[in-house]
Amino acid sequence: MDHQALTADALDFWIGRWSLSWAGGGQGTNTIERILGDRVVHEVFQGSDSTGVLAGRSFSVVDAADGRWRQTWVDSNGSYLDFAGVSVDGVISFERTVADGTQVQRMRWLDISHDRLTWHWERSADSGVTWDLVWAIDYRRLDDGPD
Repeated sequence: MDHQALTADALDFWIGRWSLSWAGGGQGTNTIERILGDRVVHEVFQGSDSTGVLAGRSFSVVDAADGRWRQTWVDSNGSYLDFAGVSVDGVISFERTVADGTQVQRMRWLDISHDRLTWHWERSADSGVTWDLVWAIDYRRLDDGPD
């Protein structure tokens, strides 16, 4: 696999308001905007399916210390996740290793166009040799975001 650093504008495709859907009848919205002098990408996620409701926020920033994208996610389940962003074989990927070291997790944005994209949440129990798809979300653009 070829891992490359992401550019400062790598998440610009994601900026806007989105309608979300996923298997099992899941639905939600996601609003993504640049804040704090356009240096931080802020996500506001709201979703629900047969398992319940999930609300979450993320903050993504290019780390001034090393130039890598970093993301912090927190949600209504009490989750705190921290990611480092890379481009893996040309696909934007944010990855993390679970604290006990037993698993690698990643999210990837695929099939990106202005009006739609697919987001994957994946995990690997063998240090990233093979991946299991845990959650796939279909994004449909509602608009280009807050004015």
